[in-house]
Formats: sequence, structure tokens, C-alpha cells
Amino acid sequence: MENYIRQLIEDIRATRLEIVQQNELKSTTDPEDEIALGDFSLVEKYIYGERIPIEVITGIEANLLPPADKLTHDQMAVLAEELEKLLEVKHFALVFPESLPLHIRYPLIRKFWNEMHVEMTSGTSHIEFCRYEPDNCPYPDYCQCKDFQNSDDEENNTDHYNGEKEETG
Repeated sequence: MENYIRQLIEDIRATRLEIVQQNELKSTTDPEDEIALGDFSLVEKYIYGERIPIEVITGIEANLLPPADKLTHDQMAVLAEELEKLLEVKHFALVFPESLPLHIRYPLIRKFWNEMHVEMTSGTSHIEFCRYEPDNCPYPDYCQCKDFQNSDDEENNTDHYNGEKEETG
């Protein structure tokens, strides 16, 4: 399996390099060109565009990604990192709890590989893997929502100046 993983990582990296080179060739938009920057066709394409499998968008077939139960934690971690980098150059950002280990991310990324999305040529499509519901958190040991909830509670319990003058007796 180790040889297969090594070859798969080489294929993922080669694909990523090819995409980066294609992106560099395509990046001809002048940032000073207000007409090009104001073009909403990219937004419309994202909203109404044809949805295709991630495996087609990335060029790495889902069936090439081994099941998690056949891999070690280290192998899953390396594959997760490489797949996230590949998705990044295709304008996808996977959003996990910050401290979620890579080996736990791998099965989620592998499942994502069969999802349908619009291929993007610019911007970033953020893919959330958290529902932001602390009581139903799929990653209770790594949940960050409780931190946000605590800061919201503190904020709600803080007295704020409301713009009115205080009367003194």
C-alpha cells in the first residue's frame, strides 16, 4: 500500500502543478480594470453553473482514493493535506474546526470527492464541514463552537453604553 500511496501523492502533486500553470496562463485580468472586476458573469456561473463531480473538476478519480480503513493515520494525514492543496488551486477551501487532525479529515474529503459542484476559475468556494451546533457537533473533542458561544454569552452579559445620559441623584 505504501508504494500506491506514494504514487497517488505524486499524481496529486503533478495535477496540482499542472492546474497552477494553467491558472497562471489564464490570469490576464488587470486589477485596475473596473469593467472586468465588475463582471457578474462569474457570480452567475457559480450560482447557476453546471454542477459536476469534484473528481472531474480535479482530474483525480474518487476510486483512486483508498478507503480510510485501509490506511494508517500518517497515510490519511498526508493524503488529506495533499487533497486540500489540490482543492485550493481549484478554488475550494475546506473549512474544518482548526484543531481537527488531518487523519480525521481524510474520510470527509474522500466523501466530498463524489459531490457535485460548479467548477470555478476565480474566487473561493468555502465548503463547511461544521454545522455550528455545539449540541450536535460531529467533532466534540475539537469543537470550536463552544468557544464562540462562550464569547457570545460574555458579550451579551456585558453592560453597553446606550447613548443615554445617566441620571445622578
